[in-house]
Amino acid sequence: MSATSIPSAAIGVVRFPAGLGAVCPKPDGALQWPPTQLTYLEIYLRSLGCATIVVETHYVDRDFVDDFARYYARALRSYPNFTTRLHFFNESFTEDAWRAMIAASADGQRDARTGWLQDRYLGFCVVRPLPASPIGRTVLRAPGSRSDGGHERVFGGAREYSVHLCGLDLKVVGLAFQQQDQGVSACATTALWSALQCVASAERLHMPTPGEITDAASRYVLTDGRSMPSEGLRVEQICEATRAAGLAPLVVRSVSPEQDRVQLMSYVRSRFAPVLALSVGGIGHAVCCVGLKLGDIRPQTNPSLHFRDAASRVEGLYIHDDRLGPYASAELFSDTRPGPGNVRTSLMIRWPDNVESEQAILQSIIVPLPPKVRLSVTRMRALGLPIAEVAAALDEIRGPVTLDVRYERAVQYKQRAYEFCLSAEGLYQLLCELPLSRYVGLIEISSPAGPLFDVVLDTTDSGANPCALAVVRRAQLPAAALPQLEALTAIFGSRRIV
Repeated sequence: MSATSIPSAAIGVVRFPAGLGAVCPKPDGALQWPPTQLTYLEIYLRSLGCATIVVETHYVDRDFVDDFARYYARALRSYPNFTTRLHFFNESFTEDAWRAMIAASADGQRDARTGWLQDRYLGFCVVRPLPASPIGRTVLRAPGSRSDGGHERVFGGAREYSVHLCGLDLKVVGLAFQQQDQGVSACATTALWSALQCVASAERLHMPTPGEITDAASRYVLTDGRSMPSEGLRVEQICEATRAAGLAPLVVRSVSPEQDRVQLMSYVRSRFAPVLALSVGGIGHAVCCVGLKLGDIRPQTNPSLHFRDAASRVEGLYIHDDRLGPYASAELFSDTRPGPGNVRTSLMIRWPDNVESEQAILQSIIVPLPPKVRLSVTRMRALGLPIAEVAAALDEIRGPVTLDVRYERAVQYKQRAYEFCLSAEGLYQLLCELPLSRYVGLIEISSPAGPLFDVVLDTTDSGANPCALAVVRRAQLPAAALPQLEALTAIFGSRRIV
């Protein structure tokens, strides 16, 4: 190919192989092949039932092109500026069948063929021309809503991605993952990159590339003297890069397993993807928390409290760990160590085939939040504790009371309100007459039968000046408990919506 020639491109169709290394040939200079991440992806794709791979041999990936311009274009070695993209389907078909689908799409069957592919689409993986770190931007379908053990899975960090393949529009719900390359990005960079994929999309913000994150993080604090090659980011640098992306970083230090579960449950269910700062054998590491593994609500262990905590359902996490791959399972457990504050939150990270990888200690949780979300989960929970105690003392409520706190976008809360069984007047007040912040804070009090009432908070105010906008009756609140709801409304100076 001459210096001015247009590169060639091709589409190939191959059966899902026994090893992804057969689709991704070993590049020159690779010391280990296949890398751990490629082996992990193979196991995970097999668990999704992958049967066919459609290969784009020439794909221009935005994130890699930016990294290429910032770093690899200046290397002595000649790196290509394009990638290969692999698309995964859980149905077997041949290259002849693919060609027939393309031809039929031009003959009035485009919607039907696109729908057929969409139903079988598992996502994509960008393969970079980097010998030691080939796994680029990868979005795969998240695991099912139930684990093999019957646990509920909640992937609050996932979002919808649009994918264009040969003029056909496909979609996949998940969260983007990629491997650190230790040139432009290290583990904290890729973890924050994944976390920003979630909230930046919802807030219509620019999605920074790994190179932009590293540069922003190193603008004022350079612990190792230079930004590239990246030696990793400290918590302060993660916060600086988050601010540069137009968001507000909230750092929550690990306190205890019970408190950490509250933070993780609340933020992930609020559709944020926190960065977790870990200690692995005394060495710092960062991952992105995408989802939760939930069990049953546990009985209250604190004798001074008379309600149950929804966060006690959290038994594990699903994380993007750039040393392994996307949606790695991590069991949560308490680890007793010598010294004060000796009970720590530990994670046992596992492969998709349930093989243990390693143990890590949670150090802190960094949540990229919209700047106007000023009311923290800690403050909301402090408000919710006495409310839950009062509700637990009501004779009209049958069964134990459960406390849950989280955020929700106001538009989504209003959409759900149609199912609250409110009176016509109450529904009209909530939907048409009550001004809400873009994100509302919810203190939800429920019984085994379902939600009893919500305290709706203005998240644009501080914890020192909490503002309760309304107390909203839910379907399972007995009519006999309405006077107590009225008293609660009077305490907050808010509206009562029934």
